[in-house]
Amino acid sequence: MSKPQDIEPDPNPLAAELIEKTKAGKLKWEPTVDRRAFIVSLGGDTTLKLHLDTEEQVDPYGQLETVTVTCLSLLDAKGNILWDIRNHKVKGGLMPLYKLAQRVANKVDERLANIMDSLRNL
Repeated sequence: MSKPQDIEPDPNPLAAELIEKTKAGKLKWEPTVDRRAFIVSLGGDTTLKLHLDTEEQVDPYGQLETVTVTCLSLLDAKGNILWDIRNHKVKGGLMPLYKLAQRVANKVDERLANIMDSLRNL
């Protein structure tokens, strides 16, 4: 009989909820020093980090290739990785969430609104 610890947690509900809350404006993703990574704090000691990473995969011809993948990491208060979710573990991948987080962290919507206001006032 398997124990709950023997079964990897399903990251799909988490990813779906993060997308929903980000679209609703309830999650304030922040940029990091690494321009390919964004973080959001949930509570006092839980942080999620969404970032691009590289890994080697075998291409259709049997050759190793380096590819960029999206990862979501659960961090403790000291920044240590507690759980790491790779792109392929989530149905539809993590790139939709990454693009949303990037948009929020870089304040793209606000910047576009300012650009439009400036253009209208020319």
